[in-house]
Amino acid sequence: MKKRGLLAVLSMLLCAVIALCSCGAEGVSADWDLTEIDGKVDLHTELQSSYLADDYNNILKYAKGQAELSRPESLRLDWSVSPKGTDAVIKDYTFEYAMDPDFSRAVSLKTEETFCEITNLCLDTVYYWRVTANFSDGKKSVSPVEIFETDDVGPRNLYVDGVTNIRDLGGYKTADGGRVKQGMMFRCGRLNKSETATPEIEITEKGIDTMLYELGICTEIDFRMKEAHNHETGGITSSPLGDLVRYENVELEWNVGNYLLSNLASVRRFFELAADESNYPLIFHCNIGTDRTGMFAFLINGLLGVSEEDLYRDYLFSNFGKIGGARELSGIRSKYLDTIEKSEGETLSEKIRNCLILNGVPAEQLDAIVEIMK
Repeated sequence: MKKRGLLAVLSMLLCAVIALCSCGAEGVSADWDLTEIDGKVDLHTELQSSYLADDYNNILKYAKGQAELSRPESLRLDWSVSPKGTDAVIKDYTFEYAMDPDFSRAVSLKTEETFCEITNLCLDTVYYWRVTANFSDGKKSVSPVEIFETDDVGPRNLYVDGVTNIRDLGGYKTADGGRVKQGMMFRCGRLNKSETATPEIEITEKGIDTMLYELGICTEIDFRMKEAHNHETGGITSSPLGDLVRYENVELEWNVGNYLLSNLASVRRFFELAADESNYPLIFHCNIGTDRTGMFAFLINGLLGVSEEDLYRDYLFSNFGKIGGARELSGIRSKYLDTIEKSEGETLSEKIRNCLILNGVPAEQLDAIVEIMK
């Protein structure tokens, strides 16, 4: 096990007091040994991290859209425990991790192993974790609390079983020194097969659970065409995530020269939905979550003040997904970049804002989105 860093010493002391009190209350004392992490946790795979450290134009050295490489790295946490003064055996463990030291919003997992692997962690975040040993006689022992901090390098790519190319729009730094709020808006590939006469759901039950209970998705915005392109939506009329998730089919034609100017009614509808906080957290996607989806990710994060480099890198990161072919920046210039760059404004954020307002998106909707996402 690794040596502990000096991260959040005061929080560590507070957590230790909480844990010791809990151990006494449960009635079983024990010696615990938990993984101690030195330094920040990198949430990306080695291949992804190599790309993120390189020039963003070098994406094809690392991924070409032909294999599923978009999932994040998981974090394995181990523990061992030596109970004192009891003959009862350990039945299983309850593993908990949270962003708050009192574990009021903890994720809780049951396991019979002495380790747990977790994924889909937020960027630039301190996490607290502990383990409870559950004994055969009903008694318990709670470990001390350990902490770790995640790295701040975006994107926050995610693992949702049955879905490729999914990531949070949040986590990126903005020009004003802030960070786009995480856990609110997500981009991804389709949840069901495209161009089928009857619905064929591709997201698995495990993936649905992740979407509903981990990400808390309330709204699905689908950019695929309902009737054109051989019924691109695959015949669905409601979300594969279930009836409690709002499904909005905001059709975007992809076989056009300019995605933005050729789909203005749908662009306006998307921003109307995104300006309504009751729709959050939300996901949006097209078929493979790259081109039409990429345009809206660019517009939203650009509006919020994310740097051009991060916007380009986020678009190119789709090459780590199984998207059927490589993407380069030249592919999106005529589709919306040229239109944005010709708009008035000193910064990219101003250009995007003015471009959208000029094309019928109300300024108050853009203001609402900024308020929600920052």
